[in-house]
Amino acid sequence: MEFASKLSLLISFVIFIPISAACYFYSRNTQRISETQRYLDILHIEKSELFRHQHPLVSLSVAVLFLTFLSVCFWGLILFGEDTGITRTSNYLLGGAGTIHLDAVKDAAKIIQYQSGALLTFNMAFMGAYLWGIQNISRRYSMNDLIPAAYYNVGIRMIFACILALVFYHLSQITPDILSSLLGSPADTEAAKAETSSGSHLFMPVIAFLIGLFPQRGLKWLTEKFSIFTQASNPAVRDLPLEMIEGITMYDRVRLQELGVDSCYDLANSDYIPYLFKSPYSPRILINWILQAKLCVYFGEHVKDLREHGIHTVWQLKNYDEDALRELVKTTALTEDTLLMVRNLISQDMEIERLIEAQLKLSQYWNKASDEVDIPLS
Repeated sequence: MEFASKLSLLISFVIFIPISAACYFYSRNTQRISETQRYLDILHIEKSELFRHQHPLVSLSVAVLFLTFLSVCFWGLILFGEDTGITRTSNYLLGGAGTIHLDAVKDAAKIIQYQSGALLTFNMAFMGAYLWGIQNISRRYSMNDLIPAAYYNVGIRMIFACILALVFYHLSQITPDILSSLLGSPADTEAAKAETSSGSHLFMPVIAFLIGLFPQRGLKWLTEKFSIFTQASNPAVRDLPLEMIEGITMYDRVRLQELGVDSCYDLANSDYIPYLFKSPYSPRILINWILQAKLCVYFGEHVKDLREHGIHTVWQLKNYDEDALRELVKTTALTEDTLLMVRNLISQDMEIERLIEAQLKLSQYWNKASDEVDIPLS
């Protein structure tokens, strides 16, 4: 009876994945195809093979099978892990260097305790990644963007988070300072180190769950902890992450990274039309982000000063005359020469005008006479 109940739980946790893909392919995908066709008609672009086979049934099925198989394995480890005796026998995955030197008979209790903590950490990391994954799948379902890459990314995230959490667990057992610094309470005395080490089994499941939700942050912290893996930053190159753009959330960053967009530099120099068809974002939102990215590339961290004056994109700065730019100089850290130089570069950039023109065309959903539309382009 207990086995049947656990099996029912496993099926209920995993069944969401193939159901979401089936519902999307046979219902929501039609809306995405219709919207893509509307863009093609407005821009007078012939429908190519790239857009026709963007969501093939075979690719989607393989991706769903991959994520379903991984989820079954991980949930099976959570529900049936103790029954299989995986924590009783020393192994490299759960035991690591902490149980290699122990005797299988004399130190059986220590091996079980150590590996049970490792298994709990492993499972909690998976649950964090799984929770993030189903939220991401639900979000992309509502946005008509549940492509095969979405399932592959969730599966890879699960594997990555679980392995990273195990690394944290083994380090916390070997070096208590790692855990104490992670919790923000450095252990200076031997008694404090011993207390931190003994309490690591209580803290690590929580940390592992957070690593499952934010694995990249955990990896960043780990690499910064060991200076040998820290890449020296070039002061001549500004770091312009996508977080600098207003309106971009954590889910949006993940989606843009699927397209190879990792920073404002990438977004500012992206080809707009292919991204329009490959992403779920409306033309207005996508073009606004590109124009914001261009502003970040030109001004870096000083973009905050411009936003306080209502300048959020390079298109808005283009309409400023010299007198208005001089007023900006008085209230910002920017110089007049810099503002004039950037405005001249923007005025000569025909791509910006094409983006604005495409935004106006693609954002209209009503049949309004052309002579009634009076929207200046400069």
